Amino acid sequence: MQGALKGLAAAAVLLVLLAYFRGGSELVVKGLELSLRTLVQALPLIIAAFLLTGQLQAFLSKEWMDKLLQKFSGIKGILFSAAAGGLFPGPPYVYYPFLSGFKEKGIPFYLFFSFLAGKHVYDVARLPMEISLINPGIALLRNLITIPIPILIGLLSRRLFSDKTVNDFFNKDFFNKENT
Repeated sequence: MQGALKGLAAAAVLLVLLAYFRGGSELVVKGLELSLRTLVQALPLIIAAFLLTGQLQAFLSKEWMDKLLQKFSGIKGILFSAAAGGLFPGPPYVYYPFLSGFKEKGIPFYLFFSFLAGKHVYDVARLPMEISLINPGIALLRNLITIPIPILIGLLSRRLFSDKTVNDFFNKDFFNKENT
């Protein structure tokens, strides 16, 4: 998280400098005003998203997740995780904090990855907009073509990392070792 913050801060400083050299302090102030307006508009949504995420993490206890994993492991778990990812509500600032809460719950990495792939590929919240703004036929075709993608990602990650949990990947030393 610190690396992302540093990267965003550096990009913001760079853009402020570019704005200053392009249009002076007037352009910088205009950018800051637009930023503040966006923050004010987004803040209630961000607060609600983090409240939702916290409640979901509290609700999904390790014991409950263990029961769920006993019921849905292997290919059933991959299918369930991919579908759950596609049905999970919200933008990245809702589901990434939710997913980061899985690191202490001992979730197999392949299920975590299937959920994430399902969210990005299936995201049903995007479907009405896709149908109305692009074309129903194209939306249907895109969804039919991409159905196997999260499942294949889950199967491949299960094959490569069957003994790894989400926590293993959050461990900074993981990528410094050979873990295949």
